[in-house]
Amino acid sequence: MSERSIREGNTLNILNQQLTNMSAENQYVTFKIGEEHYGINIMLVQEIIRYSKSTKVFNANPVIEGLINFRGNVIPIIDMHRKFNLPEIEYDKFTVIIVFEVADKMMGMIVDRVSDIMSFSQDDIQIVDQEFADDIKTEHLKGIAKVDQEIVLLLDPKRILSFEELEELGDFEEEAGFN
Repeated sequence: MSERSIREGNTLNILNQQLTNMSAENQYVTFKIGEEHYGINIMLVQEIIRYSKSTKVFNANPVIEGLINFRGNVIPIIDMHRKFNLPEIEYDKFTVIIVFEVADKMMGMIVDRVSDIMSFSQDDIQIVDQEFADDIKTEHLKGIAKVDQEIVLLLDPKRILSFEELEELGDFEEEAGFN
């Protein structure tokens, strides 16, 4: 194993250790998808794992990259570039899967790279409301955090997949015998 591989593995280990040891109030795992910074509530994150090729599923929703075995459970993996209609990229050594749980379903999302674990005060977070909804597509956002001159878009995991996509996923899992 090369020194670089060991360092990359150590970085994921450190982030996962921080996930289990931190107080969770307004704590977010932050990451990049394309050029933008996003965050997801740390309480929902199960683990951050190195990207590995998933098993393709025919006739699945195009945002579903495929399935992986995560701790003995088969879980769907969402390609966030496809979800956000961004150009496809070549996955590299920084690409990771953030495994999270929402609505009693475990799933993963492929992100370009994990940035940090950050705390935001209530004053730093602006809730997404109708004012934004008219101007930009915000159905997947819970809020917008401001840190210095940077903006972090806070994802609402319940809305990462639309109701129809969640229902489709449930139907698929049932047909495949995963429930």
